[in-house]
Amino acid sequence: MLGAALAVVPGCGSKGGNAEASVAESVEDQNTQLAAALNVGDLRHASEMADSMSLFVDDFTPEQTVQVLMAFLSVHNDAVAKGDRRRDLETLRKYVDVYDIAVGANPNDTRAAFAKAKKLNPAVDFDSVARSFRERLSQYDAIQDGSLVAAEAEQADSAAKDSVTEEIPLELRPAE
Repeated sequence: MLGAALAVVPGCGSKGGNAEASVAESVEDQNTQLAAALNVGDLRHASEMADSMSLFVDDFTPEQTVQVLMAFLSVHNDAVAKGDRRRDLETLRKYVDVYDIAVGANPNDTRAAFAKAKKLNPAVDFDSVARSFRERLSQYDAIQDGSLVAAEAEQADSAAKDSVTEEIPLELRPAE
């Protein structure tokens, strides 16, 4: 991560083109390292690389977006398998953030890259994963701020009131 920051700093005082080229080179280097980490199953390093790269999501090619989203998906699967709820929630947020920025910045090319990745791996549907993750994050946020618990309590109270609206007359009650 420090390497990525250092690669950008020298370009800050020069023309914009040099800074952009430096960022693009840094992102490409990180993408190569990310691919290598994913290929050998080093999820800790892959997670670090995806985190670092996600800072430059505006500069991604659509293929780099796919690579980072796949890394976050792998980290999510690992966190779920290990029961690491905190890491899972962090990863869900990162996935949704990168997805939203990439699709917003370059929708046609990004969706084309999604379709190409789906041909290689039909089980991966980036759009449905993003919807699912967004829904889970909304539920988690609702639990955290208490709105989900309060809504469930109101529903339970109203159901209890509805079921006790009328007592069963004595003659219709079962014999005890």
